[in-house]
Amino acid sequence: MGKTFLWRALSSALRSKGDIVLNVASSGIASLLLPGGRTAHSRFSIPIAVNEDSTCNISQSSPLAQLIMQSKLIIWDEAPMMHKFCFEALDCTMRDIMRAKNPKSLDMTFGGKTVVLGGDFRQILPVIPKGTRQDIVGASINASYLWRSCKVFRLTKNLRLRSLQSDTEVKEIEKFAKWIANIGDGTIGDCLHGEYRAILTPTLDIVDAVNEYMNDYNNAEGRTYLSCDSVCKSNSNVDMLPDLHTAEFLNGLTK
Repeated sequence: MGKTFLWRALSSALRSKGDIVLNVASSGIASLLLPGGRTAHSRFSIPIAVNEDSTCNISQSSPLAQLIMQSKLIIWDEAPMMHKFCFEALDCTMRDIMRAKNPKSLDMTFGGKTVVLGGDFRQILPVIPKGTRQDIVGASINASYLWRSCKVFRLTKNLRLRSLQSDTEVKEIEKFAKWIANIGDGTIGDCLHGEYRAILTPTLDIVDAVNEYMNDYNNAEGRTYLSCDSVCKSNSNVDMLPDLHTAEFLNGLTK
C-alpha cells in the first residue's frame, strides 16, 4: 500500500528541518529500501538470542546512545516479523538511556521517544523453531506489553496504482490487491471466481509432487532452462567444501 513511500516522506520532512531520523528494518533487504536504513540488530545492538530479560548492548556514554537521545524519530519497518523480546529489549535500553535527559523516562515507553513500527500482520510473523501456532502468536509484537501504548494507523489507499496510466491496468491490479488482502484477512477461500488458486504445503518435496501432478495436465510444449551451479568458496575450509557440498547434493535438498 506504499509503506516505504510513507517512511521516506517522514524521513525527508524531518531531516529537511535538521532533525535526526533513525531508519531500521527487521531484514537486510527491507533496510536497503529506507534512506540511511540499517537492520535493527545492527543499529541497536540487539542480541541474536533474545529473552524477556534481554537488553541492547548500548552504554549511556557511547556515541550510539548520544545519537539515540538526539534523534527525533525512529522508524522500524517490517516490525511484525520480529520477536516481541527485541522490542522489549530496545524499550528497556532506551528508558535507561533517556533518563540522562529526563528522569521520568523510566516510566515512559521507549523512554519517551517516538517510534513508528511499520508492517503487515498478513505477512511473515516471528519464526519460532518447532513452535506451535500459539507460540508464534505469543511472540508477536501485539502480544507484548508495549502494544498497549501503540496507536494503530491503517493505510487504505494503494499508492502504486497512481503511477499507472491505463484504466485497465489500474482495475486489474486493484482487483488483485484486494484479493491478496482478502486472503490475508481470511474472508475468502482458496479461489476467487475460479480464477486464482493457492496451494500451501509444509515441505518442498510435496511441492515437487504437486508440480508434477499439475504438469501432467498441461499439454503445452515444455522448455528446459539450464543454469550453472557452484559452491561459494568464501569459507576458510576451501578444500573441503567441493567434496562435502556438491551441486548435485545441494540441488537434491527438498526440506
